[in-house]
Amino acid sequence: MSITKQTKHGFTLIELLVVIAIIGILMSLAVTGIGLMLTRTKATKDLTNHKAISAASWTHSLDNNGRLLSPRTQIHDDTNDAFDSSADQISRFWVKSYDDTDATRLEYADGPELALALEDGAAFQYLGNINSYKSPLDPTARLRSYSLNAFVGVEYGIDDAPGTFDIPGLSEFFIPTMTASQIPQPSDTIASISEDDRRTGGPNWNGWLLHPKNDMPFLVWYDIPAFWVPNEVGTSNVDGSIQTIKLTTQGLKDRWEEIIADPQNTGFNKWNDTGRTSEDDYNRFRKKLLPGRIGSILDD
Repeated sequence: MSITKQTKHGFTLIELLVVIAIIGILMSLAVTGIGLMLTRTKATKDLTNHKAISAASWTHSLDNNGRLLSPRTQIHDDTNDAFDSSADQISRFWVKSYDDTDATRLEYADGPELALALEDGAAFQYLGNINSYKSPLDPTARLRSYSLNAFVGVEYGIDDAPGTFDIPGLSEFFIPTMTASQIPQPSDTIASISEDDRRTGGPNWNGWLLHPKNDMPFLVWYDIPAFWVPNEVGTSNVDGSIQTIKLTTQGLKDRWEEIIADPQNTGFNKWNDTGRTSEDDYNRFRKKLLPGRIGSILDD
């Protein structure tokens, strides 16, 4: 009788390395996929918040003789009393984060908003929860991630800040849009937008604004949108629809990254794009400020 001896073979070192490499690749793909899925889930919630904010402004108009929420958060007060914020305007401030003396609206002067700033605003009775003001994509500790369009819901025009008359080229856009009937294309007009204001406290003061003229030597961004999702920004329109605006150039995002990387940046987000590196995206946003009222200025 013959006896056959069986020899057991294990994995060679090369085979083990190949298996480990494959497992590593699969794990990397899984982690990336989960990360993308979580980001998309947050982005969906972000758009839900935008829709709620736009709906709040519409509902406010139904309850208040057609008057939309005001984009202002600060009382306008200058030497010309005729242009100070009126009691009616203040009653429509969607958020009331103006300075106070007992630190109930702001953590400190010009600092982060406290809950009362949101709860005392005209939007809160329709939103009902301070979580609706904060994007799940926002990595900061502030309470509010969103701003309203500075061109919408204003009695005089552009954030109800008559000082903009002094800014070259802006006076012609001082158009009243206090009521929904004064907005001819609500389905194409921005109501709310995600903004990452990097002044001290990141308060996102007043309405979101860029200069609507494109025939100047440079492009003027008074505010910069938040790019928490690569190459896109969440918005709502005045009619209650929601939209993600896709970015096509790197210039605007590069400038935003410069702002957030500078811990000493306590000034306005205003950026004069002298090289016009953000022109395509600039045009994409400016066409949605107040289409149908600003007219050919916003046309190609």
